[in-house]
Amino acid sequence: MTNDSTAIIREASKSRLSFSWFVPVIAIVITVLLFMQWLANLGPLITVSFEDAGGLTVDSPVMFRGTIVGRVESIELSSDTSRVEVHARLATSATVLAKKNSLWWVVQPSVSLQGVEGLDTIAGPRYIEVLPNGGEPCYSFIGTEKGISFSGKQFTLVSNSADNVTVGAPLYYRGVEVGQVSKLDLSNDSSTVRVTCNVKTKYVPLIRTNTQFWNVSGISLDADLLGIDLHAGPLTSWIKGGIAFATPTNPGDEAPEGYAFAIASKVDTDWLDWSPTIELNGGQP
Repeated sequence: MTNDSTAIIREASKSRLSFSWFVPVIAIVITVLLFMQWLANLGPLITVSFEDAGGLTVDSPVMFRGTIVGRVESIELSSDTSRVEVHARLATSATVLAKKNSLWWVVQPSVSLQGVEGLDTIAGPRYIEVLPNGGEPCYSFIGTEKGISFSGKQFTLVSNSADNVTVGAPLYYRGVEVGQVSKLDLSNDSSTVRVTCNVKTKYVPLIRTNTQFWNVSGISLDADLLGIDLHAGPLTSWIKGGIAFATPTNPGDEAPEGYAFAIASKVDTDWLDWSPTIELNGGQP
């Protein structure tokens, strides 16, 4: 007697998608979203060229108003090895700082007749400070060797020569420092020197359309039959150079920002007798 076995054939059930696949898929989606968010928060990459990096390193901060607005990503020598090129990435919120006339400098400790500066860099890292000055968007800059750290208005002074005037040189009114030179440059046709100066907000009303400027750097002697006159500016001006100005007793209209003035090589004695009554911007720095 034979036993006939009967095979029962059943249709195999369709395989179901395993839940284990969801974990890597979700991880990939989250990673892509985070990467896109990171890209959206990236600001522009700028290059600032310095004669000396002044101790900057990769990851050194870029500061504005005491806030970190970027980080140094790389540092390299220029092709002719004459300068150091610092590449820094700004935060998206700091994109507005990347303008043609903005000033960039390395903050480091220094002691001078003006006082002590950059004490925070003795224990902490060196960093780049920026002063926004407007202009078209720009991502390549020539760093200044001296920073200008206050707000106010800018004016242009025109001279045949920038002898004895440097970036950071003080601007005086009646012997009081009311501003500083922030930039030196040649005119487009190279026939004159354009000196850009910043005047502190408090003292901006002193600058009128008929204000007169002159160079007070060093010591000068005027000799004639009646005797010898010695003219000397403040002690700081002997070292850093300086510019003084006077406004007539009957002042003109307040000069708009960017207004241009000529710099006289020496003071006219009549200017020293001017005594206008001008109300300052009280409470402003």
